[in-house]
Amino acid sequence: MAFGADRVVVTGVRAKTTPAATSSISLHNGGQAAVQVTALAIGGIAQLTLGPSGVAVTASSAPIGGTPLFQIVNPPSLPTTLGPGADLAVTVQMMTTGANLPAAPTNKDLGVTLLTASLSATASSGSVQATVYGFLLIQDNYEATLGQILIALGYKLNVGQAQNNWNPNTSMMAANLPGIESGSDEVAAPHFVKAGTGNVTMTLVARFSPAGVLPYGWYPATSSTTLNTVGTMSMIADAQTSDKARMVYPPLQAGSSTTFDPGSAAFGIWVFSDQKTEKYAEGGNTINGDYDYTQDALNSPTGSVHRIKSYPLKDSSGARIAQQYLVAVEEAGNGDYQDYVFVLGNVNAAP
Repeated sequence: MAFGADRVVVTGVRAKTTPAATSSISLHNGGQAAVQVTALAIGGIAQLTLGPSGVAVTASSAPIGGTPLFQIVNPPSLPTTLGPGADLAVTVQMMTTGANLPAAPTNKDLGVTLLTASLSATASSGSVQATVYGFLLIQDNYEATLGQILIALGYKLNVGQAQNNWNPNTSMMAANLPGIESGSDEVAAPHFVKAGTGNVTMTLVARFSPAGVLPYGWYPATSSTTLNTVGTMSMIADAQTSDKARMVYPPLQAGSSTTFDPGSAAFGIWVFSDQKTEKYAEGGNTINGDYDYTQDALNSPTGSVHRIKSYPLKDSSGARIAQQYLVAVEEAGNGDYQDYVFVLGNVNAAP
């Protein structure tokens, strides 16, 4: 028996109660015999606070007692039988109101209140755990920092100015966005190449942006106008996540893929950000253009804006994960680089 993932992430807005801020994870029986699930529980609730920027992201933990800030929604009557190969959906809710909530950050640029807990399941075959992370936004259009997102994803990177601040470019002028940041883990990667056999993987792991149905994909280095779509981000009504636009692990539209084959030639990554077209309610800034590219010369407004940062991926211990990169996109001008966050696999930065 095991949870379908080692973590579940919930996003919600302070004082917003409808709908409830929830996220689900599956409990799977991978054995050949039925098991009796006897207990489901959440404990070890704490607040996480990021350490200083300039080094790989870390967080300190402060336990929170009193009224629980997470609960399991509509748990099954226990004990319950989980047959071979069967799944049990476990839905976790984060509280968005109550006297027990930690105080909101006094400076909105510091991001969200980041909470954590441990989810456990006990059965006749033993017990299993998953980590719960909660992103409690000050208000619906305020966002987590890239460092807070990395903590929830389990990656230990130094991502520069955006690590502890979701508005480091206070001028809001895209022309003032930083280039490759010295002293961080960022590398030059206007293009990538496939590292081995099989497809390149492209996984959308976070999105903190205005709402919209937004495609993304790759283009050949020799033909920047040939935009190949890999997936399309969804827009689904949800007041807790800006219609699924401000959350970790955002949903994709049906028919989206997570892999592609660029062949042996170098390629770049693009994202449609809707900044110029402004189709959706929160709008954008027409000077920014609709597309963001790994190749700076293709970006608006000046043709040399560094809108996509790339970092060789590291696990929670800081060890390099071979042939994988975190790709962080800035669609506007505040320099948070968490509008869209991807993990690319089976790639190397092109020489």
